Amino acid sequence: MTAKISVDSNRIIGKISPYLFGYFIEHVHRCVYGGLFDEKSRLSDRDGLRKDVLTAVTQLKPAVLRWPGGNFSSWYHWEDGVGPGKKRTRKLSYADDIVREESNLFGTDEYIALCRKIGAEPYITVNAGSGTPEEAVHWVEYCNGKTDTYYANLRRKNGHHKPFGVKFWEIGNEIYGDWQVGTKSVEEYGRFCLEAIKGMKRVDPGIKIVAVGMGKHDPDWDRRLLSMIADTIDYLSVHIYIGRHSYLDAFGQVYVLNDHFQKMQTEIQQARKEKRCLNEIKIALSEWGIWYRKNHAKGLEEIYNLKDALLIASELNLLTRWCNQVEIGTLSMLVNCIAPIFTSKNKMFRQTIYPVLKLFGSETEPVVLDSRVESETFSCRDYRYFPWPTFDVLEDSFDLSEENIPLMNGIPYLDISATTDEKRKSLAIIAVNRHPDEPAETRIELNGFAPAKNVSVWEINGSDIYQENSFGNENVSAVKRPIKSVPDAYIFPAHSVTLLKFQF
Repeated sequence: MTAKISVDSNRIIGKISPYLFGYFIEHVHRCVYGGLFDEKSRLSDRDGLRKDVLTAVTQLKPAVLRWPGGNFSSWYHWEDGVGPGKKRTRKLSYADDIVREESNLFGTDEYIALCRKIGAEPYITVNAGSGTPEEAVHWVEYCNGKTDTYYANLRRKNGHHKPFGVKFWEIGNEIYGDWQVGTKSVEEYGRFCLEAIKGMKRVDPGIKIVAVGMGKHDPDWDRRLLSMIADTIDYLSVHIYIGRHSYLDAFGQVYVLNDHFQKMQTEIQQARKEKRCLNEIKIALSEWGIWYRKNHAKGLEEIYNLKDALLIASELNLLTRWCNQVEIGTLSMLVNCIAPIFTSKNKMFRQTIYPVLKLFGSETEPVVLDSRVESETFSCRDYRYFPWPTFDVLEDSFDLSEENIPLMNGIPYLDISATTDEKRKSLAIIAVNRHPDEPAETRIELNGFAPAKNVSVWEINGSDIYQENSFGNENVSAVKRPIKSVPDAYIFPAHSVTLLKFQF
């Protein structure tokens, strides 16, 4: 297969937000307890956090960390999780379809400590289900309050004199869904937001507000919600999970995400115009990832393969190209549950998607260029017209059929993103060769750059698209090597993710 990549230093899309490559943790199965937090483990530090997991998480360079949910946030009352651990109330959580016990040993203070250790900006989701606007306001005061008042003093009493300075606050989670505790209509949710935001911003005017968007992937939710609250928020959220057992069909789902962003952008622009908003409203992709094998009954513990790594890379390329509108991205989740890191009692391994996430978080540059690619194409199912659930119905016994889903044609095997620094001294090209069998012999044209002095390459690949990682055997990883001479062409191996880093 032959291909061509063209990158022009003057064709600028925009800049990547510092919060685009973030993560999400929830009190569900083994994500927090038994994953990140295990106070009884010999591998944990004095705060109960697994040191081996912390090292792996820190290497991802997480920009932001969303917590406590997820569905859990619609049930969670934050005051249960502060104060001395021995005095915290143990409760029965019914936030999901799997009822379980919640110790409340990992609460706000522990979460902030985690964020500080891994260098992530805190991002809290308040309870808009069983909670009240007043409860959300009190949480802001606890975290950010500087006054001599009850909740600010409660934080000080718990050992934290300085405010936490939590910037991002999301009002609820998927509150449109009947799986949610405290499901609300869009009008009910809008009224809740207006009251909560009013008080939260009076306590701390500097916070940024995220509202729940794209209800059941229907833009009518956004349209009606924005007509009520567009002038009070900073972000509108969307959640979407993708993945398929079928190799090429899986990549078709990347275009579902693209379609969602286009619909949300249209509704945001129209609402800002109608309400004459002075505030900008960006998109927060506050839950996303690959989820199609394991349901809640199976602990959400998906083991990813190389195919999934290629799919994650294609999604991240898309997010990079949407940098002007999508400012927050939090991959769901971080440990054990549909996650890049997997643990046992005494061990840990990095899943196949981990090195891809690390490359994007560590090696991309801030300025996104409108790069062009020419390659052979393939056809796959067009999931833009496919309803929930996102699980693979052919393999997982859902009562839905894919037989009538139309095909999408002309999808390029080679998918790329290109980023550079402000002074055009460095260029990062991330290429995903999605062809299952053939390498891509690719001509590279760089316009507007000085002659390159050197190039490094990182390659993520495996023996086949179904190769997995496991404890003690991380088959799929990023291999780095220098290139002796600056190439004007490169052969991207079949089923691979490659980063070419040019220095000028």
